[in-house]
Amino acid sequence: MRILGVKFWKNKIVLSILFLLAFLNSFAQKEIKGSVKDVNGIPLSGVTIKEKNVTGGTVSDFDGNFKISIKNQNTKLVFDYVGFKSQEVVISNQIALNIILIESTEELNEVVVVGYGTQKKSRVTTAIASIKEENFTRGAIRDASDLIRGKVAGLTISNGSGDPAASSNISLRGVSTLQGNAGPLVLINGVPGGMNTVAPNDIASIDILKDASAAAIYGTRGANGVILITTKTVNKDIAPTITYSTFATINNFYNKADFLDATQQRNFRSQGLRIPYEEGGADTNWLDQISGSGFAQNHNLALKGGNVKTNYTVNLNYIDETGVFNNTFNKEYRFSFDVNHSMFNDKLKLNLNLLNGTQNMGLSEGTVAYAYRQAMIRNPTAPVYEPDGVTYDEDYTDKGKFQYYNPVGIINETIEDRNRTWQRFTANLTLDLLPGWDVGAQLSKNKDTFLNGYAETKKHYSNTINFRNGVASRNTATTDSDLVEITSKYHKILDKHEFTVLGGYSYQYIVNQGFSASNSDFPTDAFSYNNLSSGNALTDGLAGMGSYKDDNTLIGFFGRVNYNFNSKYDLLVSIRREGSSKFGANYQWGNFPAVSAGWSINKESFLKDVETVNTLKLRAGYGVTGVIPNDPYMSLTLYNYEGYFYNDGKWVRGLEPVSNPNPDLRWEKTSEVNIGLDFGFFNNRISGSVDVYSKKTIDMLWTYAVPSPPNIYDSTIANVGKMENKGIEILLNTIPVKTDNFVWNSSMTFSHNKNKLTSLSNDLYQIEGDYINRGNTGDPISFDTHRLEVGQSLGNFWGLKSVDITNDGQWIVELPDGTRKTLDPSMYNDTNKQYLGNGIPQYYAGWTNTFSYKKFDLSMVLTGAFDFQILNSQRMFYGNSKTDYNMLSSASDKVYGKAVLNYNPTYVSYYIEQGDYVKVDNITLSYNFDVKPFKFINAMRLYVSGNNLATFTKYKGLDPEIKREDPTSQGMDNRDKYPSTTGMTLGLNVTF
Repeated sequence: MRILGVKFWKNKIVLSILFLLAFLNSFAQKEIKGSVKDVNGIPLSGVTIKEKNVTGGTVSDFDGNFKISIKNQNTKLVFDYVGFKSQEVVISNQIALNIILIESTEELNEVVVVGYGTQKKSRVTTAIASIKEENFTRGAIRDASDLIRGKVAGLTISNGSGDPAASSNISLRGVSTLQGNAGPLVLINGVPGGMNTVAPNDIASIDILKDASAAAIYGTRGANGVILITTKTVNKDIAPTITYSTFATINNFYNKADFLDATQQRNFRSQGLRIPYEEGGADTNWLDQISGSGFAQNHNLALKGGNVKTNYTVNLNYIDETGVFNNTFNKEYRFSFDVNHSMFNDKLKLNLNLLNGTQNMGLSEGTVAYAYRQAMIRNPTAPVYEPDGVTYDEDYTDKGKFQYYNPVGIINETIEDRNRTWQRFTANLTLDLLPGWDVGAQLSKNKDTFLNGYAETKKHYSNTINFRNGVASRNTATTDSDLVEITSKYHKILDKHEFTVLGGYSYQYIVNQGFSASNSDFPTDAFSYNNLSSGNALTDGLAGMGSYKDDNTLIGFFGRVNYNFNSKYDLLVSIRREGSSKFGANYQWGNFPAVSAGWSINKESFLKDVETVNTLKLRAGYGVTGVIPNDPYMSLTLYNYEGYFYNDGKWVRGLEPVSNPNPDLRWEKTSEVNIGLDFGFFNNRISGSVDVYSKKTIDMLWTYAVPSPPNIYDSTIANVGKMENKGIEILLNTIPVKTDNFVWNSSMTFSHNKNKLTSLSNDLYQIEGDYINRGNTGDPISFDTHRLEVGQSLGNFWGLKSVDITNDGQWIVELPDGTRKTLDPSMYNDTNKQYLGNGIPQYYAGWTNTFSYKKFDLSMVLTGAFDFQILNSQRMFYGNSKTDYNMLSSASDKVYGKAVLNYNPTYVSYYIEQGDYVKVDNITLSYNFDVKPFKFINAMRLYVSGNNLATFTKYKGLDPEIKREDPTSQGMDNRDKYPSTTGMTLGLNVTF
């Protein structure tokens, strides 16, 4: 009994102690209630509230209210919200708090747009580049791509054309396809669009998803990266504000080819040198006859206002640009309207956006390029018109010269009217169901319409040589796209754990259709392209007519989980299951998974108190993306009506197959591994990132020859090829100088990509020799220029290697075995050819410097490309005294310093030049006026800017920045391209 009594009292004492501790703990666990609002009194939902140095926390509800239990009486609560400054509040005897958070521009800059949402930059685990409005390039900006040239490592933006209607060539992390779309997916507020469909002044930020772990959530559209454009909007109370921006630019040829003028030609003739023309008695600068200075003006008017419940943004943009070539121009009108409305205590939010644009363009680049060629090669002693002052040439020929026509006649007697309109309507609805849980729906309707007219008068050379009284045509094309996307997102904090779950559904339906008609031999030129039925070719059965219509559907289901532990470790997992009607019956669905992780090393105990280290984050990711076929119905048997045959006394239109069925047709898949490091030191005076990646693409599409029969057609499109891309990207941001009056910001980008084609054949489809010759010099040389070969990189030049010249001006070439021989026509075969260089730059770099001194700002953007070659076509065709046309003044120079060339124009390695360059892409000097004396003006900025100002290069052509369109034949500097321009701009921005 004694023992039992002792045990009883011991247990009673233990229970009493536990009860006392629980009682004391109930007093220690103090509950704090309150609300969180912005400076305008608007409740903030989703604010993170934590006790400082204690794990766990809570978030504010729809109305900004919160409650949290704290462990310590004299502690601090930390309030953290994206876009606002973090705030710490000391807790003593308070039990109710009313917190006001202040918006932070710096914090907003740390928010990046990701697929289907936004994310704090510190939580990003993938390779994403984000450029905000204040870092955009200023000056003569044609489209959104010009805003970020040279500012994103791995993103290549080039525009080797001076055509005012031309668009930039954009690629990211090399080439991953041979036949598919090689450009990144462009989304404007989440809706597919083009870089030129939105006014640059209306853009708030541009974010680039570079690696597959970031882009995989877009499935078959994300293999070449994703560019996310976010337009300006209002999310707070704001008085009605008007901003007017304008600039005017004068453009001129950046460089002109040095062809013989009349005086030089006459001097050469007097020296006994061969001149391929008879003396014409005139002194004509043919380039001046078809060109002059170009002028561009741009006006942008933006209006915004409202309150946090209902607000709006309106943007009007007008562009009028004339090119340096006559009759080339580009006029654009863009209108956008964005309105936001919140209702039901901010539980339901509605966004409506309308975008409308029209574009009117003059002569196409192809028409002008051919006129430009003729201006270069034409006899400078020939007059523009015949003695009658009306006709350009008696018979548009000059003693049988091949394709030799008057460029003034080409420009003046060609009429082109190219019109484009686009409309996009988007509605977004967001419903807050529970704290941290919201559901969104986006509906979008896109329509893009082209209406073009073309006519050649009876004086046009094509009609003169074919004895016709003019030709004309009219064509129209329309693309309608419907997009529906539904998403649901849930965010939760549990102790040290924070996670966000996203799920969604996407449906896109696209319809393409068009019509064309053509006729010739009209009674008058006055009809132009507006009365096609009056042409006599219609009665002769020679008029043309055609129409088409196709459609395709893309459906996707996607999900993503973002997880963070203890604010140090981040994990992202996503998957998209996608189906497309473009694929074969056996492969209409595919899966595109991704996973990535991040470790914030700077938050570890061993670095937490190191003030010099602000950011140090290691990232790693893996993902799978795809490339979708360009055209629908490629997996089906297709037939075409072609020709006529006589049957039973009647002429019947023939029907013939044009493709074989392929039920195994599927997307091209790219898997990518990315390892990155983000860093920031010395209060972020030095910051940036380093990324290393490896991409492997399989199932690349190509057209393969097959036996017929048993196949009904002699070729089949199939998924066979494989390719690799490996590279490194570096971004370095520095602030070398920062004082009260002077700040110098410097940003440098560097990227390197190595490409290799690893397969072209399989057991069913083979390429003989595992190589394909591509590219062509054009008439009259007509040689292939490139070779695609397994084990080699894309862009390799293939041809005869010239190493010397004989004393009588004949080429000496080096054969693959090292022997040297004088070139003769029998040697033009693959046995004697070898690789001559590569047309794809191995390295790209950009350097942006911004200097701010009191009210002055100076920015400079330099871009560069290195370790690549260019085929100088103009020099190949016309740097030769044996040409039948006008020639470059260098045609009489000694080749290899030995002798003047005495060989017909041909394709050899002598014309493949080193293309490395550094370009002064943009310099802008601006002044910000003191507007205090003007009550109605809030801000005013005047600037002067120059673009494409200087190039440092050894390349002998006009400009080493060339057009890059066909991924299989890179590095061709076409002799007919619209030459690049340089421009000076004066601009003004005023906010009322």
